[in-house]
Amino acid sequence: MPEPVASPDPGSTRLAPTPSGFLHAGNALNFLLTDRLARRTGATLRLRIDDLDAERGRQAYVEDIFEGLAWLGIRPDVGPRDAEDQRRHWSQQLRVPRYRELADALRCAGEVYACGCSRQQRATLLAAGVSTCGCRTAGSDLDDETLAWRVRIPEAAEVTVHGLCGPPRTERPFAWLPDPVVLQRAQDGRPRRPAYQLASLADDVDHGITFIVRGEDLFPSTLVQLHLARVLGLSAFAAVRFLHHPLLTDDSGAKLSKSVGTSVSATTLRGMRQAGVGPQALVAQAEALLKRLAGGS
Repeated sequence: MPEPVASPDPGSTRLAPTPSGFLHAGNALNFLLTDRLARRTGATLRLRIDDLDAERGRQAYVEDIFEGLAWLGIRPDVGPRDAEDQRRHWSQQLRVPRYRELADALRCAGEVYACGCSRQQRATLLAAGVSTCGCRTAGSDLDDETLAWRVRIPEAAEVTVHGLCGPPRTERPFAWLPDPVVLQRAQDGRPRRPAYQLASLADDVDHGITFIVRGEDLFPSTLVQLHLARVLGLSAFAAVRFLHHPLLTDDSGAKLSKSVGTSVSATTLRGMRQAGVGPQALVAQAEALLKRLAGGS
C-alpha cells in the first residue's frame, strides 16, 4: 500500500469549511476554537477548503470563506490565499487520484461492497432498527458505475478516540454510522466521486494533522475514519487528538447549517458584516467555551 506524504511539523491542525453556503456563527465558533488552540500550542494552522462536492459549491461561497476568516482575525499559516489560488493549486479536485488510490486499496482488501440503496432507503431501514441493507451480502459488481461503494464495518470492531480534553473514549463505529459510503455512484453525467469519509481522512493523514476540532455531530465520522485508517494502515491517524464541541442552534433548536444558508441572513457572517456587527461576541463565546471544555470554571 502506498505511503502517505506526511508533514514533518510537530503539531498541525486545520480549518476545513465546505463552500456549500455562506458561513454562519457555528462555523465561526469552530474556526475560533481551532485558531486559539493552534496559537496556544504552537501548531501550524492549515486552511483546507473541502470542495469535492463541486455541484453544491459556488464562487461566492468560496470568497465568503476568505472574507469571513479576515473578519474574525484568523490568518492560516498554510493554504490558499484567495478563491483563484484555491481553484488552481489547493482544490480537492486535484487530489481525486489519491482518494481513488485508497478506495482501490479498500477494494483489494475486501473491505467494500457495492450498494444501490438511496440515502432515504437506508434512513428508512435505520428508522426500523435495521442497520444494513441486503446489498451487504448480495455480491453486486463493484465495477457497476451506478452503484456506490460502502465499507463493511464489523459490528464488534472498536476504535479509541484520544481527546484534547478528557480521557480516551472507546466506541464501536458500526453502532454510530454503519457501513458509510466511501465511493459515490456515478450520476448526472459525472463519474464516481470519493466520499467525504475517505477524502477527509486522506487529507488529514497526508497533511500531517495532529489534532482536529470538530462539531459533536461529526463524532460518528471520527469513529469511521479511525476504523478506515486502521484498515488502510494509516497508523498516524490513530494518534490524532480530537475536540468535539457543542453546536450552535437557531431559535427552534436546530443546528445551524450552510446547506440552508444560501441566502444572506442574520446568522451568516456575511449578514453580520453587512449589518456592521463586529466579531467580538463570537470571540468571547469561543473563549468561554474553550475554557469550559478545558475544565475551567
